[in-house]
Amino acid sequence: MTFRYFYCFLLTLIALWAQAVPIMQKDSARALLRKWKSEHPEYPYDTWCIRSEPEQRYAIDTGLVNLEEYNGIQRPGIEFTNAGNMGTAALPLVFSHPLTCGFRSGFHQFDVYKIHRDSVRYYSVMRPYTELHLLLGLQNEQMLDGRFAAQHKQFLSYGVRLKRYYSRGRYPNQRANDNCFNVYAIYQSPNNRWRLQGDVVFNAFKVRENGGVTADVFDTAIIQPVLAPVAFTFAENVYRETSFYLQTSYALGSKYSVLVNDSTRVPVTLPVWTLSHRVGLERQLALWFDTIPDKVYYDNLFTQNDTLRLDFRLTNFSNALRADFRWRSATVDTVITEKNLIAGAETGFEYFIIRHNRYPHQTPNVYVSMDVRSNAASRSRLIYKAMAKAYLYGWNRGDLLLSATAGYITERWGIVSLHTALTQSEMPYIYERFRSAYVSWTYTLPKSTIFSAGAKYHQAAWGIFAEAFYYRVRNLPVYPGRAEPQVGFTNENFAVFRIGNRHAVKGLHFDNDVWFTQPFDVSSYDILRLYTRLFTRHSLYYENRLFKKALWLMAGVDVRFRYQHNPPYYDPLLAAFYPVSIHSLPIPQLDIFLNVKIKTVRAFAKIDNVVSAILGKGYYALYRYPAQNLSFRVGISWRFYE
Repeated sequence: MTFRYFYCFLLTLIALWAQAVPIMQKDSARALLRKWKSEHPEYPYDTWCIRSEPEQRYAIDTGLVNLEEYNGIQRPGIEFTNAGNMGTAALPLVFSHPLTCGFRSGFHQFDVYKIHRDSVRYYSVMRPYTELHLLLGLQNEQMLDGRFAAQHKQFLSYGVRLKRYYSRGRYPNQRANDNCFNVYAIYQSPNNRWRLQGDVVFNAFKVRENGGVTADVFDTAIIQPVLAPVAFTFAENVYRETSFYLQTSYALGSKYSVLVNDSTRVPVTLPVWTLSHRVGLERQLALWFDTIPDKVYYDNLFTQNDTLRLDFRLTNFSNALRADFRWRSATVDTVITEKNLIAGAETGFEYFIIRHNRYPHQTPNVYVSMDVRSNAASRSRLIYKAMAKAYLYGWNRGDLLLSATAGYITERWGIVSLHTALTQSEMPYIYERFRSAYVSWTYTLPKSTIFSAGAKYHQAAWGIFAEAFYYRVRNLPVYPGRAEPQVGFTNENFAVFRIGNRHAVKGLHFDNDVWFTQPFDVSSYDILRLYTRLFTRHSLYYENRLFKKALWLMAGVDVRFRYQHNPPYYDPLLAAFYPVSIHSLPIPQLDIFLNVKIKTVRAFAKIDNVVSAILGKGYYALYRYPAQNLSFRVGISWRFYE
C-alpha cells in the first residue's frame, strides 16, 4: 500500500509541474522551436536515445500500434512466457544470442520487467514531457508506467520513470508486486567541454511463489482455481537491485557558434574526442522464504530446518575509463558535418562483495573493450558495428565477446545486413557456489559458448522482413539441480528463422510474424525442450480517423499460436528454467482489442484469451503453471501538454 501512495504522490507532482512550466513560458511555439534549433543544431526536438548510441535519435511514440500489449511479455520482436500472471518469472519463447559477458549472479527470471541501465531513455525535449500509462484488470491487476523529462536550454536535462506491475493471480499464493524506477540528470557546460551525468536505477520484486499446481487443473474436477493444490503455500521470493552511476566527461573538438539571443552568438565546442571516467555502485538482494517447506521437493536443501531461507547479497564497486571518437566537424555558422565513423575503447575494474547465507566471498574483475560503429547522424547508407570485450583477470577471466554487423540501405530494395557473434561466459555464480549451514557445494563448471551467424532483410515500403540465424551452442542448457549442477557438454546446432509482413488495404491491416526453430542433429533437441519449435503472431485490425481526424480508432484481434511447445520447468529457489519433454496442447491465444486516441489521450480495452472460454480449457505457460484464462482489461495513456 505504501508504494501505491508513493507512486500517486510522485506522479501527481510530475503532472502538475509539467502543466505549470509551459503556462509560464512566454515564447510562442514557433519562437520556441527556432530557439531550440539554434541551441541544438545537431538534435531534432522531442526525441530520445540510449546510452550506448547517443547519435541515434528516436521520436516519442504517440501511435496506437501495440498499445494493447501492456504486460511486458507481449512486445515487438521475441515474446516471453510467464508463470501464469503478470509480473511473475518469464522466459523467452524463441532462442536468441545474448550479446553479454561478465559476472552474473544467476537471478534473471525477472529481467523482462526490469529497467536496465542500457535501456534508459535520455530525452531531448523543447518543453517538459510527461506521459502516464495506467491499466486495470478484472483479475486484480494493475500496471502503472509514468515518464517525465525536462531540459533547461542545453545545460541541464533530467528525467524519471516509474513502473509498477501488480497482479494477484488466479491460484493460491501467486501474487506479484513489481516496482521499478530510474532517475537521471545530465549537466553540460555552456562551452560543451564538460559533462556530468548521474543515473539511479532501482528494481524491486516481491512475488509469492506456489511452485505450480500439483494436479492437472484442465483434466480434474476443480471448480475454482483458488482451490487447486499447489506445491508451496507459504513461499515468497524477494529480489531487489539498486544501482548508482556517476560519469564525468571532457570533450575536445572544433568550434562553432550558437545564437543566445537575436543578435548575439557565443562559441562552443563540438565534441569529437571525449574522455570519460565512470564510477558505479550496484547492490543485489535475493531472499527466499518458505515457512512450511516440502522436504520431498527441496530434497537435501535446508531439510533440517522448519523454515527454508535463501539469503544472497551482492555489492559491486566499479570503476571505468573510456575514450570516444566521433568523426565530425562544424563551421562558424552552425553547419555540422557528420562522418560515418564512431569508435571507442574502455577499461574497467569491478570488485564484488558477496554474502551468501552469511558466508562471505570477495572477487575482482578486470576487463577491456573496443567498439566501432557507423554514425546514424551521417545519413550514410552503409551501416556497420563491431565490438570486442575480454575479461583479463578475476572471477570472469577468459570471458569473451566478439560481434560484428554490416549492412547497406537501398531506396528500392530495402535494408540487408549480415551478423555474427561469439560469446564465452562463466556460469552464473549461484550455479557454481552454494553456501548454507546444512549443505554447500563448489564446482568449476565449463564456460558456456555461443556462436551465431545470420542475415536480416527489411523492406518497409513493401511491408516485409525476414531473418535467418545459425547457432552453435556448447554447455547449455544448465541444470543447477539439488547440489549437483549439470551442463549439456555436447554441441547443439540449430537455426532460427523469422518472416513477417505489415500490409494494409484501405485501413484494414494484416500483420504476421512467424518464428521457426530447426535443429540439425539429435543432440540439439535440448533447445526444443526449452523453447518453442513454432511460434506465430497475427494481427487483423481496422484503422481509421473519424470526425475530421479528431478521433483515431483501431479495432481488431491478435492471435498467437505455439506448436511443439514444451513449457519449461521453473525452479523458483535457484531462479532456473529446466527443459521438459512434455508437449503443451496447441491451443491458440485469441485477444480482442479496441484502441482509440483523442488529442494526447490514448486508451484501449482488451479481452484476453477468448479461446479458453470457448473451449472451456486452457494451456500451461510453464510446466505446472496454467496460463491466465479469459479476462477483461482497460488502459489509458495520457501525454500532458503536447
